[in-house]
Amino acid sequence: FILVGHKCDLGAERAVSAEEAEHLAATLGMAFVETSAHSNLNVELCFQMLLGGIQQALGQGVLTPHQGCGGVRLIPSQSHCQPPARGEPRERCQC
Repeated sequence: FILVGHKCDLGAERAVSAEEAEHLAATLGMAFVETSAHSNLNVELCFQMLLGGIQQALGQGVLTPHQGCGGVRLIPSQSHCQPPARGEPRERCQC
């Protein structure tokens, strides 16, 4: 589990301090990360942390995929790739 503090770019409107959130996350035995979709701060990191935890739990046998599931695959980040030029065919999703 990950406790996600969102909209951290709106500091003046903060209802819970980062320190309070970190303390709560530690008390509950989970990670804490602050994100902002507006400024794209830690959004990808949050998903990477979640997927890493899932992958670790699968490796330790704590989690098992349900029947009929093709398993779990982590696809390398494509956030640095350029979108295809206009008129170029788009590749199919790998998931």
